[in-house]
Amino acid sequence: MPPAVQIIGKNFLILGKMRAIEPPFAIQYKGNSAEVTEVEIRSRRIFRLQFTDGKKPLTITVARDNKEVKFWTSIPEGRQEEAEEVGRLIAEFIRNKKN
Repeated sequence: MPPAVQIIGKNFLILGKMRAIEPPFAIQYKGNSAEVTEVEIRSRRIFRLQFTDGKKPLTITVARDNKEVKFWTSIPEGRQEEAEEVGRLIAEFIRNKKN
């Protein structure tokens, strides 16, 4: 996998490795299970959630606001609250795997 590139100012960049794509996993959200699948599209990590209770699937990613603060958002926009809630659960799952 090619290294990730982060541009710092006009003349500097940092090369770093992106973590491997997660195999599908399940999370619990509001008393129901959701199957999470991660893909990478144009160097962006995208997560698709398929809920077991019949709720519409949700696709989310991490974005940055105009102050470069990261936040979870839905694709397409419109399910922001859910995106932020399940995004935190996904991040927690991935962090806990490393420990």
